[in-house]
Amino acid sequence: MSVRTAVLEGRIKQLVKSESGNLAFMLEDNQGNVHYCFSAGKKPILNSSDRLVLIGSYLSGSKFRISFILNKTKNTEENLIETKSDWTYKASLVLAILVTCGLLLYLIFRPVMFPYGTYSYVYSIIITIMSIIFFIPLMIILWILTVVFSKSRKKGSELDREILRLKEEYHRKVPSTSTIKTVDTITKQNFCPNCGGKLPAEAKFCPSCGSEF
Repeated sequence: MSVRTAVLEGRIKQLVKSESGNLAFMLEDNQGNVHYCFSAGKKPILNSSDRLVLIGSYLSGSKFRISFILNKTKNTEENLIETKSDWTYKASLVLAILVTCGLLLYLIFRPVMFPYGTYSYVYSIIITIMSIIFFIPLMIILWILTVVFSKSRKKGSELDREILRLKEEYHRKVPSTSTIKTVDTITKQNFCPNCGGKLPAEAKFCPSCGSEF
């Protein structure tokens, strides 16, 4: 199933209850089309009729999985991406290295620790067998987890960059209203209705006749 990242803008038509209990609602876009939008991660507070700009992926038909929400009604934005944290990758990598190095060091220095022909040599064989049974599978599992977390982290970083790119493209097309200032300037001169004298800007009294207006 192909996944394409896109920007969807519209107004919430109806908040619906999803089977998983996560965020879900029907969004009517600017062309009048209705889309089922949902998030498998965070659940921000939204109200009916909120106007939103969504960044996410179309999964099938009009189903839209949300990665980022810009709430134009509340002037807020929120990232809904759920990715593996860096600490999970780093922790699995460190544990995998420790277990691997520990097992290799034991196998290298085992002849020195337990010389051949001594009574303790029998225990070294038992320990070696137990190490092969328990530590090798553990080492394999840790390296697999490290690879999985690494791919998840890379995927999350790529999605972050894609969201940032789409945000910049959207803001270039639609300037933020917070940066737009409306200035009401009177360009013509004002005159006193009583004496006809010129009035300074924002004057409350005529400097010529003293009339209040």
